[in-house]
Amino acid sequence: MKRRNHWVLFALLLLALINLSPTEKSTMVGSKDQERTTEPVKPPSQEKVRDNGRIKVAVRLPESEFNELKAMNDSFMQEHSTEVELVNLPTGEDYTSLQQQFELGASPDVVLLDNVWVRRYAAGGFLLPTESYYSGSLTGEVLSASLAQDEWNGYVWGVPLDADPYVWVYDSEVLREIGHSFPSTLEEWHALIEAWNEFNSPAYLLGLDYNDPYAMMSLLWQLGAKGQGKQEGAESIFNKKSLNEAVPLLEQLQPYMIDTSDDESSDRWIGGNRQDAVITLIPSTEARKYPYRGKKIFFPEPLESGNKMWISGRSFVVTARSKHRDTAGLWISAMTAQIQQRQWHEKTGHLPALKTLYYQAMRSGLPDWVTASFVKGQGITQPVTTNLPELMQQLQETSRSFLYNDINAKQYLKQLDELNP
Repeated sequence: MKRRNHWVLFALLLLALINLSPTEKSTMVGSKDQERTTEPVKPPSQEKVRDNGRIKVAVRLPESEFNELKAMNDSFMQEHSTEVELVNLPTGEDYTSLQQQFELGASPDVVLLDNVWVRRYAAGGFLLPTESYYSGSLTGEVLSASLAQDEWNGYVWGVPLDADPYVWVYDSEVLREIGHSFPSTLEEWHALIEAWNEFNSPAYLLGLDYNDPYAMMSLLWQLGAKGQGKQEGAESIFNKKSLNEAVPLLEQLQPYMIDTSDDESSDRWIGGNRQDAVITLIPSTEARKYPYRGKKIFFPEPLESGNKMWISGRSFVVTARSKHRDTAGLWISAMTAQIQQRQWHEKTGHLPALKTLYYQAMRSGLPDWVTASFVKGQGITQPVTTNLPELMQQLQETSRSFLYNDINAKQYLKQLDELNP
């Protein structure tokens, strides 16, 4: 009898121990109907990705650049045995079309954005901070101008892929003919415009795309316009006092300017051939595409007088509702690694975002006109407010109206002053 009781007691103790043991479900904090404690999110390991899920990546690239990214993606899928759907959005489609996808929860896992849009979507709650999926270091490793555009509210929301600064391309021989070098001060611009007025030549002095607000903003900065001051942690568009100096100078320059956009119906075309401008303001990728024989490329140092250029760039972001952030982070790390950024520059002309490539021997084939201030970010502060896309649209419209004489300088100055956030 005692032996039987011992067995019963042993069985009861065993059942009690089983019930007290932790199960997989009991490790969850809270329940579906309760608010759960947020656990720290660990970035993915470069050797192993636990979720290894199929991800979707949306970009908006020219065909040649998309094909290059596709080749890089094919190598990644083969190496990691992971399926990545790469989608190229129509080039004419604005990023605002992604808003509905974000709001409906049907957005891709990864999106390649122009940097000016990163803050917009981060502030809207549509993105994940990089610390939740990216294991590498960004601060101090990437160009300051690129990183600043991806920062908001104390976090970094994108991993920079490349940079594309605006540059001057000019014909030094023609300038020498009229006794001038490339102007670096407002006084030299005034003197050059006066000399050009007397110069007997059919060519235009300055060319830029009238539909490109970043080219227009760079031109105004070059002519002396400054930022308003700090807004949302960055410099806003224009200071009113400095505009009073820059716009009159632009008004003197305007008769000698030409629109370099691809609008063939423009009356700036003569005999079906575009007239060359002695000085052109374009993105550095454009300067690489054309055989500017006898012309020089110049990226000016950012000075107190406002002499700086806009630096475009693109960054990879992970959307807030992605279920495979580890895989997304590993994919982004692979696409932005040193060897890939070097290859990306060679194939597309876009400058790398990683500073290391600028310090390596032979500069990794990077152009000679790249300055130390560009790499170190010295004096380069750019407006990165959340509403910058709308401000640039307004700048494009009002600048085009002024350059085509639809509004006068006084009206243009008033509209520029209203651009500040």
